[in-house]
Amino acid sequence: MEGEQQPPAAAEEPAAEATEQPAETTTTTIEEEKPAAAPADDAKPAAAPSTSTTATTTTTTENNERHWDQTNKKVVVRNVLKFLRPKEVTKLTTEWLKGKEHLNIKIIKTKKPPKDNWIKVTLEDESMVDPFIQLINTGGEDGKAITNARGGDLCAKRANEDQRGGDNNNNNDNNRKRKGGRDGDNDNDARKRAAAMKVLTPDEVRDAITPLWRLPYEEQLKVKTREMIHKCSMKIIKEIKGKFRILEQEARRGQRAKCPKIYEWVGERRAIEMESVVASPRLFEYRNKCEFTCGYRHSKVEKEEVVKVGGEDGDDVMKSVEDGAATDVVKEEEVAASEAKEEVAPAVAEEAILKTAAAGFLAQGWSGGVYLPHCLQNMPDWSCGLADIFNEFLATSSIPPYDSKVHRGIWRTITLRCSLRTREIMVIVVHAPAGGGVGKRDCGTDDYSTVFESEKQRLVDMLTKDAIPTPSRDIPEGYKKEEEETSGDIKVTSIFFQEYVGLSNPPPEHPVQHIYGKTSLEERLGKCTFQISPGAFFQTNTQGAEVLYDIVVNRIKEVTTNPQDTLLVDVCCGTGTIGLTCLKEGVVGKLVGVDISEPAIADAVVNATKNGYTESATTRFVANPAEKVLPDEMKNIPKNCPVVAVVDPARDGLHGVVVRTLRSNERIQRLVYVSCNPTGTLARDAAMLCSPPTKKYPGRPFKPTMSQPVDMFPSTKHCEMVMTFDRMSVEEYEQYHGKE
Repeated sequence: MEGEQQPPAAAEEPAAEATEQPAETTTTTIEEEKPAAAPADDAKPAAAPSTSTTATTTTTTENNERHWDQTNKKVVVRNVLKFLRPKEVTKLTTEWLKGKEHLNIKIIKTKKPPKDNWIKVTLEDESMVDPFIQLINTGGEDGKAITNARGGDLCAKRANEDQRGGDNNNNNDNNRKRKGGRDGDNDNDARKRAAAMKVLTPDEVRDAITPLWRLPYEEQLKVKTREMIHKCSMKIIKEIKGKFRILEQEARRGQRAKCPKIYEWVGERRAIEMESVVASPRLFEYRNKCEFTCGYRHSKVEKEEVVKVGGEDGDDVMKSVEDGAATDVVKEEEVAASEAKEEVAPAVAEEAILKTAAAGFLAQGWSGGVYLPHCLQNMPDWSCGLADIFNEFLATSSIPPYDSKVHRGIWRTITLRCSLRTREIMVIVVHAPAGGGVGKRDCGTDDYSTVFESEKQRLVDMLTKDAIPTPSRDIPEGYKKEEEETSGDIKVTSIFFQEYVGLSNPPPEHPVQHIYGKTSLEERLGKCTFQISPGAFFQTNTQGAEVLYDIVVNRIKEVTTNPQDTLLVDVCCGTGTIGLTCLKEGVVGKLVGVDISEPAIADAVVNATKNGYTESATTRFVANPAEKVLPDEMKNIPKNCPVVAVVDPARDGLHGVVVRTLRSNERIQRLVYVSCNPTGTLARDAAMLCSPPTKKYPGRPFKPTMSQPVDMFPSTKHCEMVMTFDRMSVEEYEQYHGKE
């Protein structure tokens, strides 16, 4: 996060917001009963203990949540200067503590928004808070406050006394604006939580995940073409012109001899010609990889009446009455909701939400629950059938899903990969440690190690018992079932479990545990056969990938006059799909592939053998970040060997060292860039490839000569781009830069 620094030795601080959310006042929540109680979906501490909660348990829970919520260790220091760089913030806090080692104060984290005049400091222990506040407020000359560089007095307060980061007494008007125009934050937060608890209709789920589904496919392609023109090609030209302006400013300041005049092609009306988007061969059910998040599915409960039952000390608790039978639905987090009982409108309070453990998509974000994939036309039947099996398992499991807000629970995500051509399915189940995630409570209620192995085996049995069932779908009008290339039952052929204790998602090289069946998935693409491991990248639309790779092959074929002697440098090669396809099509004779993912490179080596390339002189794959090995790999290429390059980076784009290497090696006359982020990092990388040479990026620049978007994801806003860059000729270069 911008403006926040963390020392390497300090532990990552969990978000405190999960424990500071006010109680919900507009919706009653009901959770299905499980063999073992799942932790509360919200991390709000109970406002009053239920009758079954002992004093010991309450104390343990409060202590644990106090440990998890680090607000008590935070101090806000005000009246610091604005626009401080991270290094300056670190230097400033170090100066505060200089000579005060006897106070034993240790700062583990700082947060300084650039435009604000305060710093939020997180200390190692709560006992350091008061001495630190006293140091700031009285540690200056003559017992006065420490001053800033302009002589202004600093002021320190506990963070929980300064929630807005501002002076509550002097800025009430601003505070009201921040709270949505009302006094107090409970009202505003309650409305936000009520909105998050809304149950979406199937159409609303489709709008969130496949926003173009309402348009005819021809209109979708037109929308994407316009998007590529305005947010890709025009953005690239804007970036390049910006580079020229920077060079002109440097020339005026005498930092460089002169600034070249802007390239003629940059000033043309259509400087980068954008072709129309190529259609996907499949419009529906095209995905070969699906990722589901484990959580709770929200559904409305009909014919239910919400009544109030008097609680201790006048506090009411909520119960539901359905068909004349009373069922206690009070959960630990719902007791806190009773605080706001006076503000619940009768019409709203009667609408209850049933929360069921399930796996699906986060159509409303983390707080809105998961939604099943059955209503999405881009999701194939096999993925929905597997989702049904997982949801049956989760609904009856004694182990709860993982809650990312408090980092408790076990089941995290489920990744499914399928080849309809080979009728194989791979399942990867990501879970937290059986003993509990990083937010586990000290009382042991989040430890499921005694039942984890049996539950894991039960899931494997459910997945492998029979062929994948045909699910019941809720598909919109206009959906047309497309004929499959192969037929017959499809079964799960490999299962992996992956334990991960981190707060986000595991990296591709994170180890997996093979539980069942084959150790890889086999896929056929074009004339090649590929092995795919759990952590390896592979295009999610198999038939669309064939169209994409055909374009790449044609772009390379145009410049390879002697294919058998031509070497293809495949940067970010993954499992070797592009390079081996080019070899198979005969447009190049040699291949060097580089990728950061070790599982993907291991697959690429196997795939080369599978497709008949066993000689090391023909194919070479390197598992390492491209910025570390590409410069040496380029030096090792014989000088008389023709070279062409293909890059297919992740959404982060190319590293600066890779761009410099490609620019400086002028033997590369053509570069084919395959981008999954054409409106973002492609524009940045293209500007660095095509701008005038500098000390950081030397060599004759490239210029884009063809831009071909390919629709790999119908009904969504995303598409792939194949952009071809050709090296500026020596004559044209000398026209702008003179002879060197």
